[in-house]
Amino acid sequence: MDPTPSDLRKAPLFGLLIAAAALPVLLSTVPGLADLPNHVARHHIFHHFGEGGPLDRFFDVQWRWIGNLGVDLPVMGLMRWLDAETATRLVVACIAPLTVAAMLLLSHVAHGRVSASAMLALPFAFHQAYLYGFVNYCLGVALAMLVLAAFLRRPPRTGMACLLFAAASILVWTAHLGGWFILVVAAGCAELTAIRSWRGVAASVPKLLPLAAPVIPLLLWRGASFGPPFAYVEDGLLWAKVMNFVTVLKGWSRYPDLIMTGSIGLLALLAICWAGGRRFDPRLLAAGVALCLGTVIMPTTVLGSWGADFRLAPVAGMFLLLSIGPAADPKRERMLFIAGALIFAVRVAGIALSWNRASAILEQRLIFLDDVPRGSRMGFLAVRSDCRHPWALTPDHKVPGLAIARRDAFTNTMFKVEGADLMTIRDPRDRARWFDLSENVEALCPAGKVDRTALAARLGEMARDRFDRIWLWGASPRDFTVPAGYEIRRIRGEDVLLGRTGV
Repeated sequence: MDPTPSDLRKAPLFGLLIAAAALPVLLSTVPGLADLPNHVARHHIFHHFGEGGPLDRFFDVQWRWIGNLGVDLPVMGLMRWLDAETATRLVVACIAPLTVAAMLLLSHVAHGRVSASAMLALPFAFHQAYLYGFVNYCLGVALAMLVLAAFLRRPPRTGMACLLFAAASILVWTAHLGGWFILVVAAGCAELTAIRSWRGVAASVPKLLPLAAPVIPLLLWRGASFGPPFAYVEDGLLWAKVMNFVTVLKGWSRYPDLIMTGSIGLLALLAICWAGGRRFDPRLLAAGVALCLGTVIMPTTVLGSWGADFRLAPVAGMFLLLSIGPAADPKRERMLFIAGALIFAVRVAGIALSWNRASAILEQRLIFLDDVPRGSRMGFLAVRSDCRHPWALTPDHKVPGLAIARRDAFTNTMFKVEGADLMTIRDPRDRARWFDLSENVEALCPAGKVDRTALAARLGEMARDRFDRIWLWGASPRDFTVPAGYEIRRIRGEDVLLGRTGV
């Protein structure tokens, strides 16, 4: 499908929108993606594993082909020349631009031109799962949308095309299993909308078969894994499912996020009811509805991956918005185009500015790492005194993971997903206790105070396990007693660094 004259005239604008999506990550030395420090730490471990350094005492890496390597593989390639932080930032900076490009391409394939409704979908490039820092998943989704655009434009009909789509689907699966799931669901829905008889079913199967190629590595991978295959949240399941859609843009700032979500919804309704002459692309509409249903019925945890249900909600929103065709009235189309582009610009600028400011503060906090001996063990405790669940998603709880990249140290913030991670903690005691979430000391509620009893217990555990340094964030020296054998090394703002005497 050749570009329309309208799209050719807008090509510079589309290029600008794609490039702008990289700014939040590129303008921050420590981007605000909540889990990103853990990814940086993993990449540092991967690159230096087997060199006989201190990291080999703390971590083990078992190389194998799994459906969760999207960012890892290109970062490992770049680390021949760059450090883990720089290489990870460069690769992660490409995710949002790829997502924006994929949405524009899907809109063009679906409607013969880029519909103004695509502008309403662009802010979803910075959705909740992205701001959580689920970077492998988000890259998998971007790649899945690009492959879907190729599938909708020209489904495989020759042997060579089948091989190419099989390779592309394996690439998507390797980036992340969730991306491949979305690709299969969306492509299947697209074919279903075209079926008019049993003969149509027979004609669709050969087209979809190449997309099933990752079933083989999936069975090999998950056949050797452990743990329950899925789990639902225990309490408030119905409310959690509703909030999956309300909070699709959660993570930057509560009121701007909610206002943007509401504005996009209202503009979409306006486009359908008022803009006149609009039609839906049935393929993208069916995919969006199917993913909405998937969000409702999907367990919270699937194959060890938490948040499997809410990750689908923003992708469903993208497809539903992209399914809305251009208006018959050029003026109304132009108004919607401008409104959507402005919302996207505000979201990019707002996130970029807030991350840039937060990054400077995080770098000041990371000065604590100068006092962490190379190759040591550093414990981290994030002490809360607020009973409200924070809306903004920040790397504050995971930023000590950069001690691994900057000091070759062990820390207790690394996530552990049985069967879905190449890296494991070597020491059985550390593996059983000191991993992601062990850093959290929750507030004493409803009083809204530091839980000094829980803090003392956690500090005692770290002291018994002989952490060389213990970094506390959110507690002052009056909230705890320094464990025997430790002394206060640094205090700065809400941060306190304890060190073992003589180390």
